[in-house]
Amino acid sequence: MFAVDAATGAIEMNIGDTGAFEVEGTRDDGQSWTEDDRAVFTVKNGAGEIVIERIYRLDDEELGNGVVLVQLHNADTDSLDPGAYTWEMRWIVRPYWDGGRIVDGDVVRTPGIDGKGMPMPMTLKAVQANI
Repeated sequence: MFAVDAATGAIEMNIGDTGAFEVEGTRDDGQSWTEDDRAVFTVKNGAGEIVIERIYRLDDEELGNGVVLVQLHNADTDSLDPGAYTWEMRWIVRPYWDGGRIVDGDVVRTPGIDGKGMPMPMTLKAVQANI
């Protein structure tokens, strides 16, 4: 089971399931995203530790400028505990890289889905075995 509430941006999924959704971000200055700009999707546990992180280009010709297709695979969640998490998307202009990770840059926080603020809620549910 995987669902994203279009009104709130909340994600609900069973541990070990897969799912995908699109998020779109625009720049405050009205410019288009460039090949250097990135979006960073993170999921954090209740202690604020990052448990999932993805980095995306923002100049994808197929999806459109500033559109990101977030894909969650079973391996992303199968080792996580059931419970409450949060997710957010950071849009970064001129990222500074160190060892394959973005460590700095001009972060542009978007208002989230339908104007809701970040971070957004995410709930992971344990899957009950059918016996």
